[in-house]
Amino acid sequence: MTRQRAFSRPPLFGRVDELRIIEESLSDSSMVGILIEGDIGMGKTCLAREVHRRRGGQEHWLRADRVLSEIPFGVFAMIVDLDDPGGLPGRVISAVTGNSQVPAVFVDDAHYLDEHSLRMLTQLAANGTIKLVAMTRHSVVEGFWPFADLVDEQALTQMVLEPLAQEDLRNAVEYSFDGIAAQGVLDIVDFHSGRNPGKLLELLEYCRRKNRLLSRNGVLLLDGLDIDFDVRARDFARIDLDQHSTEEKEALELVVMAGEIDIDLMLSIGLGPAADRLVDGGELRILGDTARVYVAREHHSSETIRYSAPIGRSRRWYGIVRDYPGHPSRRSQMLRTEWALGCGVDVDERQVIDAAITAIETGDWHRALRIMSDVPTDRLSAHELYELASLYCNVGQVALGLDLLAYCLHKACCPELVITAAVLWANRQVTHKSVAVEAADFPAALDRVAAQERDCSTDETCHHNGKRQDQTTRGFAAGGLDDATARALLQTVNSVVSTHGQPNRELLHRQALDVSLPDAYRLGALVVCVSLELEQGRIEQADEIMTLVKRELPGLGMGTVVLRMLGARVLMEHGDLSAARRSLQMPQSSDIAHIASQSGTSDMMAAELALLEGNLDAALRSARAGVEALEYWEQLSLLAAALGVAQYVATLSGERDLAAGFDARFARLARFGLHLESRRALVYTLISRWLRTSDPESERQLRQLLDDAERDQAYGLSAQIRFLLFRHLGEVDIEEMRRISGLGEGPAFRILGAVGEALWTKDAAALLRIADAHRSSAPDVAARCVQMAKDRLHHRGSVPLSRGSYDLSVELTEREREICGFLVKGMSNAEIAALLGAAVRTVEGHAYRLYRKLGVTRRHQVAEALARLNIEAVGAAKQESENS
Repeated sequence: MTRQRAFSRPPLFGRVDELRIIEESLSDSSMVGILIEGDIGMGKTCLAREVHRRRGGQEHWLRADRVLSEIPFGVFAMIVDLDDPGGLPGRVISAVTGNSQVPAVFVDDAHYLDEHSLRMLTQLAANGTIKLVAMTRHSVVEGFWPFADLVDEQALTQMVLEPLAQEDLRNAVEYSFDGIAAQGVLDIVDFHSGRNPGKLLELLEYCRRKNRLLSRNGVLLLDGLDIDFDVRARDFARIDLDQHSTEEKEALELVVMAGEIDIDLMLSIGLGPAADRLVDGGELRILGDTARVYVAREHHSSETIRYSAPIGRSRRWYGIVRDYPGHPSRRSQMLRTEWALGCGVDVDERQVIDAAITAIETGDWHRALRIMSDVPTDRLSAHELYELASLYCNVGQVALGLDLLAYCLHKACCPELVITAAVLWANRQVTHKSVAVEAADFPAALDRVAAQERDCSTDETCHHNGKRQDQTTRGFAAGGLDDATARALLQTVNSVVSTHGQPNRELLHRQALDVSLPDAYRLGALVVCVSLELEQGRIEQADEIMTLVKRELPGLGMGTVVLRMLGARVLMEHGDLSAARRSLQMPQSSDIAHIASQSGTSDMMAAELALLEGNLDAALRSARAGVEALEYWEQLSLLAAALGVAQYVATLSGERDLAAGFDARFARLARFGLHLESRRALVYTLISRWLRTSDPESERQLRQLLDDAERDQAYGLSAQIRFLLFRHLGEVDIEEMRRISGLGEGPAFRILGAVGEALWTKDAAALLRIADAHRSSAPDVAARCVQMAKDRLHHRGSVPLSRGSYDLSVELTEREREICGFLVKGMSNAEIAALLGAAVRTVEGHAYRLYRKLGVTRRHQVAEALARLNIEAVGAAKQESENS
């Protein structure tokens, strides 16, 4: 882990528009000032202080508080002597107005103004004697709103500060720690701060003090095993809670700790009216039809309550809740068990284990680790050992998870458990062999199960026992597996692992839909099947089977995280980039370990979305974050795909050293084990190598991969390769472009089809329309289409050329034009860097972005491209002149 630099408190961020509005309100002659509203921490005072500073810092800054609110004219105590009652109003007016013609008066915490001070300031502002900048919190004093008359008369501008935008949150984190923030970091900081600037700064400073964010290769990662992370920003949470009455705080605490509270119980202890007020305020909800209960909204205040509730009061509340007859939900039972453990109440070991299993299955992985911390593993059944092994694998503790999996196999009591364990092993080992568990251990476990001749339906510890199956979200098999079926499934698992996820697609399709198979196996089959459908360009089929099977399956650890990523890719291939991005934005859980575990897949897909939009800076940032998160959390089955995309984006961005580093890491990946979308990753790797090094072997392998894809009818892969050959090598095969466009769905198919059809019909106008459509997302593709349109003009007569529509010369920056001149003269990157006083890597980045815009791949092609653009510019100018 690299050493982080010291925390740097960010400047005002995300409030540029608000600053402008405040300043304009003071210069607008039709307004008397501005009322700034917002919760504590939203930045009211910071914004006003900045405006005060910009105006010279000499104008009066008044601050009201609870004590001064009881004193007439109390807010003016710092500028006049309140003990001398003689002529006090006149002295206040004189002190406030001073020598300035129309001074601005800043009033902090205006909700605490006494009525005399409020009346005086209102009158002075209404008369135009002063300009007013007042800051107030929401709903602090019930029924009181300072300067309401001025606002109603539209003389005083009203501004309500909202939470920061997601991009402002990212900027604050990355500025503070000088690194790229992985999505998991942003998600947990968002959850615990609510994007409130004050809470955000508190949390970031806490992270700095405790070193809670990990830095790997310039990427900030979330330590999802950090139990103490949840003690962040509690001062702000307590201030929020202090806005409630004592009864409301007690009612909220009770519901948060218990998970849910029956309405009758709340009424019996005298907190019903308080709970109803919390419902009105959105802190609580009422659920249920017959047995109605209060449940709490999860946010940072909920976690603060769980950690800071006094032990004595907790025990008293717990006793009341425990003795009340009812049927709490599984989640509520889990929270109550954790509550009991936290306040020192004796809890049955079986209750603790059940609570931990519930936490695992509902995505509360960090809570499960806390609950299970003191339970000996030898007390666990085979199925519970599997759950714990899955948990440790999900949170990146793969070695420990596989040790527990070996123990699980030793105690296995049914074939379906062996198969479920095999799926976990296949997804979490990448060397085809581990010290704890090997492929041969699974048939050996089946042999032991067969020899024991046990009937799992009579085993109280087996999860597919009737009563437990009704309660749990995880099922192992609907009717139990026979030995022959289990061994056939094992063969399929081994086939998937040994072929990097390239087994029989039809077989996996049938198995994913087979309700008699264990859920974990069906989910694993679904993930591989959807990946293969995407590789074949069958987007509708991928979407159909994913939607169908997901309806029937519960959330099962990392499998659902991967499905979420594949679902986003399906939307992306359909062309709905906004929906794809939205699907990645909402974490599936607020649990810190779960958020950390899905960080890599979220960033990986975000990189692909940004790449498709042509935003290389965002794509590279997300690609780097995705690679580091996947590797740190040992989600190695996805790492190959992430490394392929990362080095391709780095190559397009001109970051040659970074791309080479990703390539080296790709080469070091184990050759055995499950690597999802490994051939797609290899395509990106080979084209990146060729662009960086002109290595003929990379081109040969790429063309061999194209032949293999055609043989396997993997037309999605074929379209990807042909598009990259067209984009970067200028390779055009009209017949193949037209043929493959009808064999699948997705962006590559659409572009190939459009270009192929335009070339077939010699339609230069269509080529120019394609160029226009891809000017921002793929300027190199646009340049090729412009050149091909120009070539067609020689054969088809004139097509109107509109300068600025596809004259790509206007896209070159001043520095790129300068570098163009040096390249045409044959100067090396090192020579150009010395001449410009810049780093060689900087010049390389400019040069590669220049190549993309010109639609070339080598420096000797720059002169020809410039000449082509000059010819187009001259031709366009001539035509415009003739038309005029």
